[in-house]
Amino acid sequence: MARTECVVSPRNRLIPLLTGDLIYTEVLGNRNIIINSHKVAKDLLEKRSGIYSSRPRFVRLVELLGWYPTTSLLPYRTEHHRMQCRWMWSSFGDKRSLKKLEQLRARETYTLLMGLMESPDDLALHVKRYVSALVLESVYGYRITSLEDPYVTMMDEAMEVTNTSAEAGSSLVDVLPALRYVPAWFPGAGFKRAACHGRELVWRAHHVPYRMARERMLSGEAPPSFVSEIVNQTERSGQLAEEEQRICYAAGQIYAAATDTTKTVLMTFILAMVLHPEVFRNAQKEVHSIVGKSRLPTFEDRPSLPYIECILKETYRWNPPLPLGLPHYLTEDDEYLGYHMPKNTAIIPNMWTMSRDETIWDNPSVFRPERFLEMGVADAKAKDPFNVVFGYGRRLCPGRLFADTTLFLVIASIAATLDIRKALDAEGKEITPTASFHPAFISYPHDFVCAISSQSEAAKRLVEEAYKLADTAV
Repeated sequence: MARTECVVSPRNRLIPLLTGDLIYTEVLGNRNIIINSHKVAKDLLEKRSGIYSSRPRFVRLVELLGWYPTTSLLPYRTEHHRMQCRWMWSSFGDKRSLKKLEQLRARETYTLLMGLMESPDDLALHVKRYVSALVLESVYGYRITSLEDPYVTMMDEAMEVTNTSAEAGSSLVDVLPALRYVPAWFPGAGFKRAACHGRELVWRAHHVPYRMARERMLSGEAPPSFVSEIVNQTERSGQLAEEEQRICYAAGQIYAAATDTTKTVLMTFILAMVLHPEVFRNAQKEVHSIVGKSRLPTFEDRPSLPYIECILKETYRWNPPLPLGLPHYLTEDDEYLGYHMPKNTAIIPNMWTMSRDETIWDNPSVFRPERFLEMGVADAKAKDPFNVVFGYGRRLCPGRLFADTTLFLVIASIAATLDIRKALDAEGKEITPTASFHPAFISYPHDFVCAISSQSEAAKRLVEEAYKLADTAV
């Protein structure tokens, strides 16, 4: 069967036209270097991470919208950055913390499966609820009970204004920081009025759920969570008063970093399965042959499911959720391959172009998980998209293992219990979606329709029983 090629969005089409592994641009004194090669990114952002790990000044996001102090936007080696990184690594980045969250992740995976079986037309809502539920409960100890939970709505409003503001080139105030002092009533200062509204949404997204979690702690009703664990730690050390604001912002940062990116990967996977039914059939066969039909996949099954592993890798590669990542910042002059790299330069890892590099990937626009099975072990490890999409060097996402293992479980569970196929129009003809993505800071798939159902009544009962067990365990 013919493979469907990805239609490159207009925004992402611009960058490959600028050839070369390194591209230097300067706009009104703002220096940028775009990296189009994974090798160059590793050479600079990992091997020389000591001078390539800071962040540029984010005027609109930080100074206008109020996303400060948050880990991903903070300059490197500040006390705020070090402290928040330690908290996040200890809560989401090691095997101990992942083990503690296994039952929660299993329960929410089964909730997603049941929702898709019952109302498949609400695919996007179910996926949003699933991702939001994972983050809100693990971070704040708050359990979502509906598809339209008020906390989810509040957090998503802040994320929407943030993602719009974060688009590359969308904000003149980042190029001319003095514009931040223009009064909101001034003609042409619509960005300032929008930022004032957005700042309130961002403030609420940080403080309202945090206050809820703290009130539940004070009343003795709080389940274990990131907030309760870190608050208790700092309280025991006598540092809570000085650290509480940082804890509040760190918690909000986790939601911001995890939800839209994870949702994008999962929706990209489902889109790919609609377009490539042979891939999904192969995934189903592998899961059924290894796991059987009397239980659901677990985290421990991962080494035995290499094709599911390849599907996840190919999903990362086919549509990196952050096509341009977050810019690093060079803090000292440097030399690389004979080129002078001036300090105070933003370094942009172009993950989209890396994933489309024809010298590395055969037919890169085509979704083909088998490409990883055909590689040698060393080659597959060197080219693993996992090592790209979660960042480089000392700016690695501290929650990458949490996200990656969670995505593996949900993909394997979908293959074990659901059928995904093209939807039919009024005349009974198949509707083939277009493999295209929003030209935005986060590369979310454009809306598409599909048909989802349980593989059998037995599969449906299996999910319901597994949910009851997981719910009791949590």
